[in-house]
Formats: sequence, structure tokens, C-alpha cells
Amino acid sequence: MNNQITDQIKADLLESFEFYANSKYTGYDPVRPVAKIIFSAQGEITSPPDLEFMGYGGGSEGEVFDACGGFNLEPFFPLDTDGEYFEDDDEEFISECLQKAGEAVLESLQSVATSEAFFNIPKEGPIVFVLNIVDQKSKVICRIHPDGQVELPPKKN
Repeated sequence: MNNQITDQIKADLLESFEFYANSKYTGYDPVRPVAKIIFSAQGEITSPPDLEFMGYGGGSEGEVFDACGGFNLEPFFPLDTDGEYFEDDDEEFISECLQKAGEAVLESLQSVATSEAFFNIPKEGPIVFVLNIVDQKSKVICRIHPDGQVELPPKKN
């Protein structure tokens, strides 16, 4: 895994966490507590595919923030010279790309889980983190408890 890419994801996550704790960016004053953060990209809905994963937060009060913060995972989804996925119709290809991207995001989340920026996000308990490509795939990355402990999702059989 390219350290430059994971370093950029970490920096983007720290910046995003600051947005999630700031009513100027969330649109809610006071800031609502978060239970789930979905990083979602448009993928193939746009041409070329949009792989900027924006943050969407939810909690018991409903939406917490919308299209706030995020990071670009384009390096994990190789495009051809026409700006399309190399294997456009191959669902397995997208799954493999999302798996590699998820590993980089998990590594980055683990390194920022005990940061002041994470601790400052209002929480209802653990926050579940998900990667999503609209109309294609979704992957639960982890759950981070308020104390910064990272919990991996159960393995599927």
C-alpha cells in the first residue's frame, strides 16, 4: 500500500472529523451526535466515475451532516484511457477495488481513532464507518468506540 495515499487519507480524515464537530459545516447547532458515517462516492453514475468519497452522518436524530468532508480513493479504482473502469462490467473487479480501498481507509482510521479531532465528534456510542459506491457496493469498515478502540466487523462465512 502506498504510504503517500494513506497519509493523505489520514490528513483528510482528521480534517473531516473537525467538520463533523462544527455546526458551521454540519448545519445543525448544536451539532447532533453521530452513530454512523458513510463515505459515499458516485462511482459510475458520472463519467468518468467520481471516486471522491464524501461523508454522510446519521444518528438517532436523523441526518447529522450531508456531503461533508471526505477523501479521494481514485488510486484504488484503475481507469482506462476513456476514464472508465478497466473492467466496467465486472462486479468482482469493483469488489476487489473496494476491498483494497477499505483496507487503506481502515489503516487510516486506526491511526486517527485516538486523535483529538475524533474525540471532539459528538457521539451516541460507537461510530460505524462504511464505504459506499452508489448503486454498486457497500462495505462496513469498522466501528470506533468513544474511547478510540477500533472494532472490526465480524467475518462473513
